[in-house]
Amino acid sequence: MRHKTKFFQAICALSAVCLTILVSSPLVLLAFADSTLSTPVADITSDQEIPIATNHYTMTDNAVDAYFMNENPENPPPAAKPVYDLFTIEERQEKGLELATPKVSPYYGQRVIYLTFDDGPEPENTPAVLDILKKNGIKATFFVVGTQVEKYPEVLRRIYQDGHAIGNHSYNHVYRELYQSTNAYFSQLRHTDEIIKNVIGVRPRISRAPGGSAGSFTKEYWETLKKLGYVEVGWNVSSGDASKAKANGIINNIIAQMDNKNLWSHATLLMHDGRGHAETVKALPDIIKFFKDRQFEFRVVNFETPSPW
Repeated sequence: MRHKTKFFQAICALSAVCLTILVSSPLVLLAFADSTLSTPVADITSDQEIPIATNHYTMTDNAVDAYFMNENPENPPPAAKPVYDLFTIEERQEKGLELATPKVSPYYGQRVIYLTFDDGPEPENTPAVLDILKKNGIKATFFVVGTQVEKYPEVLRRIYQDGHAIGNHSYNHVYRELYQSTNAYFSQLRHTDEIIKNVIGVRPRISRAPGGSAGSFTKEYWETLKKLGYVEVGWNVSSGDASKAKANGIINNIIAQMDNKNLWSHATLLMHDGRGHAETVKALPDIIKFFKDRQFEFRVVNFETPSPW
C-alpha cells in the first residue's frame, strides 16, 4: 500500500511539472497546434497582398479635367468638357476596342459661343491668347498642326494643362499634299495624333480640315471619318483674320455676322493663333467682351457640339 501511495504521488508531481511547462511556453503550445492549417503561421502577415481584379480602366498620370476615352464603354461623356482618347487608332485596333464615337445629343443653348483657333501652336501668339483666356476665365478650342507641335511642344502642353480642347488640323497644312487622296489626308491625321500623344499622353478625337471640308471632301472622306471615329468641326462665324484685317476690322466682321440670331444657339467662331496673327490677339479681349455683354455661354468643342450648318 505504501508503494502504491508513493507511485501515485510521483505521477501527480510529474503531471504538475508538465502542466507548468505547457502554460509557460507558447512555443510548446504551438507545437501541439492543429497540423491541418493550410497556411503556416510564419506566412500570415497583416500586410499580405490580396489580388485585385482588373477593371480595364486606363488613365494618364497628367490627366486634366476632361473626358478620356479608354477601355471602359460604360464611361459616358460628361457635358461641356474637352474630349481625348488614351489610344491611337492603331492601339484601338490592336486591343479590339471600339473606334466609333459614342452617340450623344447635340447641345443647343440660348446663347452659345465656341471660340476656336487654327494653325498653332506658335510661341508668341498662342501664349498671348492663353493669357487672355485665363484672365477672362473661359475655355477655347485649338486646332493644331503637327509640324507646329513638333517645334513647340511646350506650348501644346500648356493648352492642354490650362483645360482647353485640342483638335487635329493635319500635319503640314499643305493643300496639294493633304488632299491628294483620302489615304493622304488620314495619314496626316494619324501622324499628327501620334505627335500630340507623345507630348500630352492622349490624342484628340475632333478634327478640322484646313480650308474647310467644302470643296475638298468627297463622300469617301466623310465615310472614313466616321469609320475611324473622328468628328469633323467646321464653323459658322468667321473672324476674317486670314486676310490682312486689323483688330477693328476683325471685331466688326464678327459683330456683323452675329446679327443672324439663328447662330446664337451654336455659334462656332473661326480665328487663328498661328504666325502673323497678332491682330487677332489684339482683337480678342473685345471679342470676348462682346459675347460676355450679351451673356453668351463659352464652351469647348466636343461630341455635343452641333454641326455649324
